[in-house]
Amino acid sequence: MTPQHQEPEGEPASRSTAWWTRGKEPDYRASLANERTLLAWSRTPLAFLAAAFAVVHLTDVTPRALRLAMAGYLVALAGGVTIAGYAQWRSRQARMREGRPLGRIVGPAVLMSALLVLSGFVIAVIITAS
Repeated sequence: MTPQHQEPEGEPASRSTAWWTRGKEPDYRASLANERTLLAWSRTPLAFLAAAFAVVHLTDVTPRALRLAMAGYLVALAGGVTIAGYAQWRSRQARMREGRPLGRIVGPAVLMSALLVLSGFVIAVIITAS
């Protein structure tokens, strides 16, 4: 099968074929917009990783255990956002290829919830520093 492979009209795509070969090539503008969204999702984990590094190397103002817990949370959050961003990109790309609605995502709501937990860590740091 070539990348230009298209399923016959009215027949469902076979699950044995790669997702990127199913359906038809979407409008390049939609694909590029989806890619830009993936890149935006990729910047967030980079910021979390940089923040984790900074937290670990904070002065001894906060207890070491709290710094390590906060850094660990930031690293886990970075991993989760990376996976969520890729999953969203792949799902939307496949849906565009198959001509299906893009659907809803829960990523932003989960990310906002995780950031609320992170704000609790920050409050703990502020309290222990004073």
